[in-house]
Amino acid sequence: MAKYEPVIKRVFEKKAEEFGTEEEIPFRRSDIEDAMEELDISVGNVPDIPYAYRSRRPLPKDIAEYGYTAVIIDDTREGSDPTYMFTKQEQLIPVPDDDEIDATFTTSAGDLPAPVQKYIGKDEQGALTQVRYAGLLDDFTGLETYHLQSHLRMRVKGREAELDDLYVGVDEEENHHALAVEAKGAGETLNRNQLIRNTRGIEHKSDYPNSVETLAVKLDENSHFYLFEFEVYQEDGDDKVSTERVWKYEFDAK
Repeated sequence: MAKYEPVIKRVFEKKAEEFGTEEEIPFRRSDIEDAMEELDISVGNVPDIPYAYRSRRPLPKDIAEYGYTAVIIDDTREGSDPTYMFTKQEQLIPVPDDDEIDATFTTSAGDLPAPVQKYIGKDEQGALTQVRYAGLLDDFTGLETYHLQSHLRMRVKGREAELDDLYVGVDEEENHHALAVEAKGAGETLNRNQLIRNTRGIEHKSDYPNSVETLAVKLDENSHFYLFEFEVYQEDGDDKVSTERVWKYEFDAK
């Protein structure tokens, strides 16, 4: 991880010389690889560098001082390889303070099957497991929910995206709704660009219901987790995200 900062700073320096610092700045994997070569830094998983500044950490101060807030994937640009972008639009969605939470509940190991109780992890996958076995999405959405697939790979405007969990929800009129669920661990942050890409990816697949609800599970450092409901909408031609509801679940291991 210590290698990421000098690499992303070098990418920014070179691209800022080309584009200036008044607008958002695009870059590609080849720019990252060029910076690594110049700095004599080797990183095994190159795409993890932009991903880190999408979801796990803020941009270095040397970049943030120009007003840039995060790295996103820019789906407006052509090409099969991702075009990343230093953006000035706020991207990271924090967990609200307790007084802003809509409801708080306690869930325990007793809500889970005995074999799961013994082995469940205290990470985002463990939180997703609790959500599934305890039927928490039924309460949260008011629908009868059915888990369909984990780690769903899809194409968004020709570029790969991955959704953590996909459910189908059925309402009282027997209408079907696709529930797109993103999950983030204690060291990660929900990202507007990723939520938009997940939602649009499901919306444009004929295999799934036309109605898509955007949800997220976020774990904190105390192994509590939060269910988010978002609205993804368009305003002045741009995709936007607003947080509609947040429920907190405090896990009791007893």
